[in-house]
Amino acid sequence: MCKLKTWAAAGLWLVGSVFALQAGANEQVILGDAALQRDQNAAKETAQIRALLGAAQTVAAPQREAKNLTDPVVKSLTPEPNLYRTYAPSCLAHPLPEQFSGPLYPASAPFRVLLAARDVNFPDRYFEEIVNVRLWRIPCSSSGQFYDSVTLLAIDRDAANEGNGTRYPLFPGLRVTQGNITRKLVRVADEPNTVVSHVYADEPLVNSGTYVLENFATNDASTARWDFNNAFTLTFLNFFNGDPGQPISLPAYNPTQSTYPTAFGNVPVTGYLTGNWFDPAHSGEGMLIQVFDLPGTSSEKLLTFAWFTYGVDRLPFWLFGSARFPTDSRGPIVAETIYNSNGGFAGDFGSSTTATRWGTVTFEFPTCYKMKFSYNGSAAAVGGPSGVGTRESWERRDVELNGLTCE
Repeated sequence: MCKLKTWAAAGLWLVGSVFALQAGANEQVILGDAALQRDQNAAKETAQIRALLGAAQTVAAPQREAKNLTDPVVKSLTPEPNLYRTYAPSCLAHPLPEQFSGPLYPASAPFRVLLAARDVNFPDRYFEEIVNVRLWRIPCSSSGQFYDSVTLLAIDRDAANEGNGTRYPLFPGLRVTQGNITRKLVRVADEPNTVVSHVYADEPLVNSGTYVLENFATNDASTARWDFNNAFTLTFLNFFNGDPGQPISLPAYNPTQSTYPTAFGNVPVTGYLTGNWFDPAHSGEGMLIQVFDLPGTSSEKLLTFAWFTYGVDRLPFWLFGSARFPTDSRGPIVAETIYNSNGGFAGDFGSSTTATRWGTVTFEFPTCYKMKFSYNGSAAAVGGPSGVGTRESWERRDVELNGLTCE
């Protein structure tokens, strides 16, 4: 993660009945009853969250069994449709982005948060470490509706502490306040598009990390269905008795061309755009588009298409093309295009077919359900189409891929 260099000073402290020994500047050692009570409080939250996630796990159990998730290589479930997700699955992919984009919160400087810490050489004591917190949103273009986003949380250790596994801070307890719903549990995950992934309180924070705010798939009163597009406050807790928490607030998500320009541009070209496309004004013509991951690389994807159109003789004529492109590209994507000849019905070719270069087709997707493309080509075969032009009104019906919507 790109580390932030300038930190604001903050006078943060742990409160309550704490017997503390001063162990140098900016450090406390916490012993005795306060430490014991903190362990009990943290364990209580962990048990509560495990119960919440257990209900979702039971629902998803058949999928896990089919996918053989006992294999340690498999990290998470295939995303499944649920009413509790806070963003469209097409908005975010693993791994989570580490670079900040758009407005940050707080705006002027990172939020300095004091966390309880452990030292492997002193297992009966708690220490403390101040870390740096940022919240930001990533736009999710939603078929022309620009008010959907995903909220990310970065927790960064200072450069001098990064990677220190001998003494390390502990992941805090997190609560959300929104409207009249005060300090309820929120699901925090280090991978997107899951139902049961969660980072528990007291997990070691050896390295800085990025997390996504999610909903629990439950109606339990300890949590709520959060809409992170609206204003909310996130409070960090250390579980010591009397700890008032350290809050950070976000305003409502209200994108503009200057604050979130990508919200008003083309959507990223991903597998969520796979499907059958057509022009409602011209029945009988269509295009099949598929977007694939490429084996051995995460930096590129592959778009392929088959355009079922007509030649100058008004008989069906098929064009085919493909293009490799950078992952997360928003286009335009230029695909080399060919047509085949010398074929026959049902494989009765008589000889090998001939592939001839036709030209190029260039694709852009303003939304998940709108496509714009231009073409530039000519056919050597008699009856083949040729020309230069742009088509802007192609669309596809609302579709779901294995229950996953593109929004």
